[in-house]
Amino acid sequence: MRFYLLIVLFLAISFSEAEAQTLPFRTYSIENGLSESVVNDLLQDEDAYLWIATSYGLNRFDGIEFENYYMEDGLKENRIHSLYEDHKGWKWIGTAAGVNVIKSDSIQSVSALSPLNSSTVLDIYQDELNEYWFATDGEGVWHLDGNNNISQYGEVNGLGDDRVRKVLEDEEGILWFATRDGLTKLEDGNFRTFTERHGLPDDRLRDLTIGQDGTLWIGSRGGLCKLIGEVFRCFTENDGLVNNRIQSISVDQESGGLWIGTEEGVSFFIEESFTNYSVDQGLTNNIVQTTLYDREGNIWFGTFGGGINLFLGNHFRNYTVEEGLPNNVITDITEDRTGSHWISTYGGGIARLNNSGTTIYNSQDGLVDNKVYTMAFDSTEGLFIGTRWGLSIFREGVFQNFDETEVPYRKIRSLHRSEATDSWWLGTYGEGVLEYDNQDFQLWTEEEGLANNTVMAIEESEDSSLWFATYGGISQWKDSTFTTYGIQHGLPNNGVMDILIDKEGNLWAATFGGIARFDGENFEAITPEDGLPDEVCYFIEQDDRGIFWIGTNRGIIRFDYEAYKNAEPSDDRRPFKLITQAQGLVANEMNAGASFKDNEGDLWFGSVGGVTRFIPSMETMNAAPPSIHMKNLNAGGENVPLQGEIEIESDKRNITFSYVGINFTSPDQVEYQYRLRNSGEGWQMTTDRSVRYSSLSPGDYTFQLRARNNDGRWNEEQTELSFTVLAPFWMRWWFITAVIVAVIGLIFFIYNYYRVRKMVELERMRVRIASDLHDDVGSALTEIALQSDFLQTMDVADPLQDSLRQIGNQSRKIVSSLDDIVWSIDARNDTVGDLTDRMQDYVNNVLPEKEISYRFEGDTQEKLGVSLRENLYLIFKEAINNIAKHSNAGKVEIHLATNGQRFVMSIHDDGTGPQNERKTGQGLSNMKMRAKRIDADITFNNNKGFEVRVEGTA
Repeated sequence: MRFYLLIVLFLAISFSEAEAQTLPFRTYSIENGLSESVVNDLLQDEDAYLWIATSYGLNRFDGIEFENYYMEDGLKENRIHSLYEDHKGWKWIGTAAGVNVIKSDSIQSVSALSPLNSSTVLDIYQDELNEYWFATDGEGVWHLDGNNNISQYGEVNGLGDDRVRKVLEDEEGILWFATRDGLTKLEDGNFRTFTERHGLPDDRLRDLTIGQDGTLWIGSRGGLCKLIGEVFRCFTENDGLVNNRIQSISVDQESGGLWIGTEEGVSFFIEESFTNYSVDQGLTNNIVQTTLYDREGNIWFGTFGGGINLFLGNHFRNYTVEEGLPNNVITDITEDRTGSHWISTYGGGIARLNNSGTTIYNSQDGLVDNKVYTMAFDSTEGLFIGTRWGLSIFREGVFQNFDETEVPYRKIRSLHRSEATDSWWLGTYGEGVLEYDNQDFQLWTEEEGLANNTVMAIEESEDSSLWFATYGGISQWKDSTFTTYGIQHGLPNNGVMDILIDKEGNLWAATFGGIARFDGENFEAITPEDGLPDEVCYFIEQDDRGIFWIGTNRGIIRFDYEAYKNAEPSDDRRPFKLITQAQGLVANEMNAGASFKDNEGDLWFGSVGGVTRFIPSMETMNAAPPSIHMKNLNAGGENVPLQGEIEIESDKRNITFSYVGINFTSPDQVEYQYRLRNSGEGWQMTTDRSVRYSSLSPGDYTFQLRARNNDGRWNEEQTELSFTVLAPFWMRWWFITAVIVAVIGLIFFIYNYYRVRKMVELERMRVRIASDLHDDVGSALTEIALQSDFLQTMDVADPLQDSLRQIGNQSRKIVSSLDDIVWSIDARNDTVGDLTDRMQDYVNNVLPEKEISYRFEGDTQEKLGVSLRENLYLIFKEAINNIAKHSNAGKVEIHLATNGQRFVMSIHDDGTGPQNERKTGQGLSNMKMRAKRIDADITFNNNKGFEVRVEGTA
């Protein structure tokens, strides 16, 4: 609390010169994407988005972009008056024509609130019972209970007035209503109203809030009040309030102070003291209708016509020509014994800045030239001024100038008073360095060992060495000798624009290639490769805490050397932090050597757009990490919905992720760390808000993302988005399966084709062999049999007669056997039907002679193999021959059947012949042998006759 009292005291003093400075306000209006510049309410939701209610549309802001919502998006009216987020995260919108609610990112209407469709809803509140209250402009308050029953309360029920601006519940569960005719409380079902008669300065109330100590604060048209018991303690313009007509109140969560928006600016109230802000300090409009303290510790102001203003704190103060400076190009700053600050400009002379205002000195007052490079005071408070056209000394209101004959080297770029030599050293632009002993000038140049004749800065170390920053490196003057250091000694660049002796006596250099620290022999270079945000460094300064401040053309770099030296990968303490106009600087482009630390420890930075005063003791760190949101997934030029299982077609493998880490303090300096799991990449760092991947391979991926703010605070949980890149159709399982089936089918087709072709060729060969055997061999044997018969008719000896008869019989027997062989080989006889025809022919030739009848079953076109058909037929012949010879049968039943896999052949007779002849004959052995050849089972059954049964695989 003591710290904030110091702030208040400081501001009370500094605002006596309010016309001479501006504070860091950042403005967002229509030009930035806001739908309308009249802002009625502000809300930061649980996802860190900022919602802005305007007189024309609703806006959602992520620190970078605005998203606008209008009636065509579902709003009941474009004039939005109030915003509220309930315990479930639903966002309620009070319009000029009723209420909307945002659930699941869609704007919806609530049917139970249809009675409010003609009402202007000025405030919305959810009490501890999770019941809702809606304050209207002229219709009192509406109450929505947990059963969606709605009721209305107005003046007739005890409200102070039907025009209600605010609803609030205190820690005791009492509901308070700010009306246009007093403060009404609802306790135990009873209404009671407090008015001017009870101590209010004005009955027209605008806002209510609860302080950190539970105090109820009331903003009225007559000032600020707090309620203590039933007594009001009020504060007005007489107590320092900027204006009595209060519009909004917000509690500063760090200090407990109040930010008060009025019709004439803003007041910060703490310990019964006010600090006031208006357009003179940077507000865009003095009518502040709403205030909001965000989770990063920033305060927002919604104005009437000026959009929204973000106040970044009191640690920066800016001065420009609008605050009285003669020129915005600042080249140097210094301070006299009285605490006045002197500011030199390039083209406008010099200015003295103090509590009395700003005093300008230029060539009209005797200054040798208005284009000033540098300034320094001597021990007698004489101000030495180096300009583009010589040296001036300002003492007791009079300028002493040196003409060209006294100082022929006119461009005085740097100045230093050396106690060791009791002389002044003047660095020139291109002519070397001058030593001035208050009487004579002596010149030292490159010929005497100076690194370069352009001398930008001069410092003196504890050992009385003088150090010169030049465009050729750094020169040390000791014992009347120059020692030069350059890139060969570790400097990142020989173009040195500023040097500094730090609190520990170390020499630092700011160069065109980065900064460097001298260890006594060599320089330790720190460049963008080491994390330095910029390489062109115009100056380097150190505050009382030991933090370095480096001026660049991108802003000011805050450099914590201890954090840099001891950095660990997991440290949240960042060595480098870039501060820009967005954080409060007057301009981003600094000027060479234009920095200064005054007697209070405040730092002054000169730029091309004015001078910034920085108060290190007021610097705060942003402890709120960014809130990360995936905004978009674009695949092949088309946006992909982020809900459910995400599948990306194979022809859309060029994928871009868009995201944002919400950080309002420094939205452009949020750093992201990301990786795509299953892609083979590790964690990557970027400040871009999108990442693109080209031609991802098919597979499952997870995009992981985390972020840190400009002060190094990482968000605790990383954001993940899983998706699948589908394989091309020729790589998918169904296509591969179809291809395999097709290949197998093709192989099977080819195999069958060649198998059938081979079978056809084999069958043709069989037919040809059968024909050849029948025609050639059969004819020859028949011819032999006929010749033997012919010879038998001749008169031959009996022994020869027997031989001829045997030859004839044997030839006919061979012809018969050959006929069976030819029949079995012939491919035209491969079916079961062909076999049965053959069998019937044989039966007809054998059994009728024995007067044996038969019945034959079996007629199919299924094919049988050659071996199977041949052996079945021979078994059949053997069985018929046995029946004819040995059975004494009168009837035979023959059955032959096949189903494509199995076959059965049965020959059954009703014979009664001697059983031993049937069982032990050679014929039965032959049948068993032939059955074995075809892997068939053969059985002989004596049951009402005799049966030969053969079964096997077809």
